[in-house]
Amino acid sequence: MVYQLFRNIASKGTEYSEETRQWLADSAENRKIYQDLLNVWRVTGSFPEQFSPDRRKAWQKVQYQVHSLRTKHFLLRRMAQIAAAIIVVFLSMWAGTAIDRLTDSPRYTEIFSPAGEKTRIVLPDSSVVMLNGNTYVKYSNNFDKYDRTIVLRGEGYFEVKKDLSKQFIVRTPAFDINVYGTSFNVKAYENDRTAEVALNRGKVGIDRNGKEIAQLDPGQAAFFNYDKNRLEIQAVNVDLLSAWTKSEMVFDEEPMAEIVKYIERWYGVEIKISPALLDGQLYTFKVKTESLQEVMSLINLLKPIKYTINGKQVIITKP
Repeated sequence: MVYQLFRNIASKGTEYSEETRQWLADSAENRKIYQDLLNVWRVTGSFPEQFSPDRRKAWQKVQYQVHSLRTKHFLLRRMAQIAAAIIVVFLSMWAGTAIDRLTDSPRYTEIFSPAGEKTRIVLPDSSVVMLNGNTYVKYSNNFDKYDRTIVLRGEGYFEVKKDLSKQFIVRTPAFDINVYGTSFNVKAYENDRTAEVALNRGKVGIDRNGKEIAQLDPGQAAFFNYDKNRLEIQAVNVDLLSAWTKSEMVFDEEPMAEIVKYIERWYGVEIKISPALLDGQLYTFKVKTESLQEVMSLINLLKPIKYTINGKQVIITKP
């Protein structure tokens, strides 16, 4: 957490803003420590390169910084308080690490897989991610240097390279996924009512608000319902949930509203459907590499509809 605080201060609040906000909300002591760290940055323009549990050495380091800047005596007393706060932070949260992270420029790689397309990417650690349509991922230029954290908005299938020294983490709007060397499918679109992760091999942990609340074994999936704010774990056929990676659309007892949403992402179209057709009826079917016209014809066999395809717009009404 200390690294996140430092990056937040150094970037004037643009980096790790959500993590910092939650940490500050935890206690008044956290807010005081943050203010002290902010004062160090404002006075010295940097952070001490390394901290030690030895209070005398830590204090000598701060004294040197203060005298080198020829500050006034009252600032020296204030720096003593700051030094104590910093030592507490490092004793409780960080047992020593290279501070050269602060010198790295905050650059990120951002990739967007447009609706109607699928994108395969290879991460710096050789892990492979397949992105479904309308999916966004982001990771820092330090990926695989200090940690392996990637942000996902949408759907992706991960083949993660095992590395016990650096945790692989996928951050989604619903939960974070702690990966222990594995392959799994994640579906976490921001406008969906649910988010899910289905495990094919290995093991993953589900983390919410900084606490791991569940772990999955192969053949299990975690479903998070935004409306109910509840996580449920079920046995599933992972191959069905990840069938999109093989250019297959599989619907298993899905309502028309969800089917339409998935078709929009799959073909990169906008669908306007009559509310009368969104009656809650569930449908089960599978299609592979069919055209949009063929998919519409198939749906018409399951439920009589009238549809018009005009470029990137589809209108579905009752017959």
